[in-house]
Amino acid sequence: MRLINKITIVILTALMAQLPATVLADTAVKSYIQFENGGLDMSVDDMNFGTLDTSSLTANGNQTFLQGMGHILLYGGNGKLTVTDNRLDSNAGYQVTVKTVDDNWYDDQNEQACSMSDISLLQMTTSSPNLMDSNTSYSAMTVADSPLAHVETAGLNEDAPISYAIFVPATSNVSSLLGKTIHTTLQWTLNDTPVS
Repeated sequence: MRLINKITIVILTALMAQLPATVLADTAVKSYIQFENGGLDMSVDDMNFGTLDTSSLTANGNQTFLQGMGHILLYGGNGKLTVTDNRLDSNAGYQVTVKTVDDNWYDDQNEQACSMSDISLLQMTTSSPNLMDSNTSYSAMTVADSPLAHVETAGLNEDAPISYAIFVPATSNVSSLLGKTIHTTLQWTLNDTPVS
């Protein structure tokens, strides 16, 4: 019995002697980053006002009839104006303005269907409606201080602070437009600094 105990002790001692010794060392490495400047990017959805319903000279849906003045058809879609700011050298902000390209409406063959005096395009703000034309730019979005990698989105519909509408004066004769789809073009301009 004693002999077995001695052999066991000798084997364990030999195993312990083969364990590696712990070595401590400090290693310093460098971490790198490279900055690449981005820019401003803008996208705007089309606005489809739908069908102007004149079957009843009263307010219906997103349409309003103003006695003696005519119809207002509010844009009720889900279109958006989106600006992405990836600039690293400026957070001075930016402004988007909008105006019509010309003062006409066109049919599917891009032939002039009527003018803006027959059917007006309005920008509706909290203070007043703006009668849009090709000579005047109206503010559509203003961001004074833009954080890094900032995306700003503004709705264009009737629930947004700035929305859009069609105004058909009661004095307009639109009989030549019955059954037609007409369109006009808006020009959206992104300025890299806010316009005062």
